[in-house]
Amino acid sequence: MKLTRRGLLKGTTALAVGSALPMPFISRTLAASGKITVGMEAGSPYDTFYRAKAPDFTAASGVEVEFQSIPHDAMRQQFVLDAMSGAGGFDIYIADQVWLPEFFEKGFIRDLSGLYSDADKSDFSKTSIETVTHKGVQVALPIMVHNCAMYYRKDLVSAPPTTWDEYRAAAKAATSGDVWGTMVCSKQGIEAATRLHSFYQQAGGDLLDAGGKPTINSDAGRAALEFMTALVFEDKSAPEGVLELPDMQGRWLEGKLALAPVWPYLYSLSKEPLGDKFGIATAPGLVNPAGTVYSWGFAGASGAKNIEGADEFLKWATSTDCLYAFGKEWLNPVPRASAIDLIAADASIADGDKAAIAAFAASAAAGKSMTMVPQYSQLLDVLGIMQSGVMSKAMTIDQALADGQARAEAAMAAG
Repeated sequence: MKLTRRGLLKGTTALAVGSALPMPFISRTLAASGKITVGMEAGSPYDTFYRAKAPDFTAASGVEVEFQSIPHDAMRQQFVLDAMSGAGGFDIYIADQVWLPEFFEKGFIRDLSGLYSDADKSDFSKTSIETVTHKGVQVALPIMVHNCAMYYRKDLVSAPPTTWDEYRAAAKAATSGDVWGTMVCSKQGIEAATRLHSFYQQAGGDLLDAGGKPTINSDAGRAALEFMTALVFEDKSAPEGVLELPDMQGRWLEGKLALAPVWPYLYSLSKEPLGDKFGIATAPGLVNPAGTVYSWGFAGASGAKNIEGADEFLKWATSTDCLYAFGKEWLNPVPRASAIDLIAADASIADGDKAAIAAFAASAAAGKSMTMVPQYSQLLDVLGIMQSGVMSKAMTIDQALADGQARAEAAMAAG
């Protein structure tokens, strides 16, 4: 997902790095010491931000921080190899939510449930905590929680749609000449899959039932596929073809798309070409609003050599002050309500930027987490095959649902 949630902020422009962050929770008499090693994605906004702020943490806590920057494509393998070898090369690392169920079940990461007090935990949106909770255990601390919000052109759409019917009507009305009402990402891959998962949830369903059994061939699945095909083939408000995110992004930035469900990274890219012509809202639904929610957060390695120091860093890295500064500098959604409040009250932040950050936070809070099972990547593969098959007319909806159900059952049975 490099162009999407994994590369979410690489297209944004950072503001000036802020002042030192206060450390109210660290008691000098009880502070940890020594050194910790933190694994980061090379070149990512989190790497840049936390490297710059780490001296503040060290000054207040006495804990030195060494960062190990790893290329994106090698991150998961590096963390797995370290855990399996017992080398203890990391105390903490940045983790994609998709990895968390597998890593916890295999003992690679530890239970962090006790790090937040109930009062502190209540400052996070319910959805953000769900994204880092597996089988009732909090296995990471979130720093960025997001989903696809609905970007809309104010000059082409009278108001952002709140239901699927309104979405169809608005997209159809806005389609004219070389301007399309919307677009459906349908090329087999992560973008098609995550959007189809969102449509399942918006239709009131999900990929698994409460017992962990696949529910691909369901009323919600049928509604999701029928909705997408209606936009393209019935309403003709979205172009035909096997399209992907760059197609949607390109048309949007050219001013030739009225409604675009895309990740938060698109906001900074849109400011110059579109000015004040666009807004951001929560994606509409049939039963439930919003897209499927994903997160990045810090996980505590089970092989950590300095757990005390690691815990201090984890609390600092997800504190109100840290997340406020992170959201301000990178114009990204953050999961703490108190951090969002500080951003809203900051006179140095443009009103448009404040509104965007608030909209992304509201969108994520309204959504539902991805399915927290180790097989989630395989389930996404199933959805990608289904969506591509239906939108290319290689499969009927009935065929896609039946095939998807069989594939999902096989994936879950394989463990």
